Amino acid sequence: MKSMKSMNNKKRKVSFILPIYNVEKYLAECVRSLLAQTYDDFEIILIDDGSPDNCPALCDEWASKDDRIRAFHKPNGGLSDARNYGLEHAQGDYIIFVDSDDFWMGEDSLDKLMAVVEAHPECDFLCFNCSYYYPDTDTYKKWVAYDECLSRPVDKDIAMRSLAASGTMPMSACLKVISRKSLSDMGLRFIRGTIAEDIPWFINLMDGSSKCMFINHYIYAYRQNVAGSITSSVSQKGTSDLFNILKNEVGKMGSRSFSIEAKEALYSFLAYEFCILLAAASRMPREWKQELLEYKWLLKHTINPKVRKVAIVNRLFGIKVTELLLKCYTKYVRR
Repeated sequence: MKSMKSMNNKKRKVSFILPIYNVEKYLAECVRSLLAQTYDDFEIILIDDGSPDNCPALCDEWASKDDRIRAFHKPNGGLSDARNYGLEHAQGDYIIFVDSDDFWMGEDSLDKLMAVVEAHPECDFLCFNCSYYYPDTDTYKKWVAYDECLSRPVDKDIAMRSLAASGTMPMSACLKVISRKSLSDMGLRFIRGTIAEDIPWFINLMDGSSKCMFINHYIYAYRQNVAGSITSSVSQKGTSDLFNILKNEVGKMGSRSFSIEAKEALYSFLAYEFCILLAAASRMPREWKQELLEYKWLLKHTINPKVRKVAIVNRLFGIKVTELLLKCYTKYVRR
């Protein structure tokens, strides 16, 4: 990655990419939170993904108000397709994805992030943190903090092991400041038409990176209980896509460039995804469930603390009781 010190200390331009679908209630808050940033060398790319509400007109209205905003309109293709479309039109040195029903906290947030980026140009990406925002009560809940060892540039093997061991795997594309050159060099794109597309995307990003950082700046407000947005999913398709991702990632493990220890950590993360699927197994077609149970060997990989607990239950009581307890736990958490 080209050093910024050789570029006369010129500020790096940031491209915010916002896929937009059925979010007219939230779009203004999202856009305003970005326009309020004190670091002003950025563009906002609004991708109207065939939205059926008033979002197309709102996108054009925002673009007419500020020359840093560009609006694009395309037929509906889903979140991944909209993000890829935005990447094709981005002009910034760094990319930040934002889901348009969420928003940023703090007017100096981009300033803080870009100060870290400027200080560490060797990093392919910088990951920041988020809070869950509950609009009914207007309250925020911080997500799990990253280990302090990741607050400096580290290689992908150290990062993967630390993240898995803490049970904190920030898959979301919206929690990253990413070098556009690095994305281009990796040929990294989102899988069109897939729910949970951030999982393979993040694993590929980690695998292709030389150095990265994870800092506990709580910048992103992840709005909860939103229906009908571009990130909403039908349960059965979401389960099917997650299962396919699990199978594909297990199959790719041999070709990954991670160390043996980092691959063990990645297996443990996949074991966590297996637990999520197992909790939904009672709603699966019989043949799906039978195939899923072929992957219960993943519970041997217990670096993830949550997987470790599930593995103990499975060892003591067997897979049927484990499935039942996971199902009950999932219902309790969702209440």
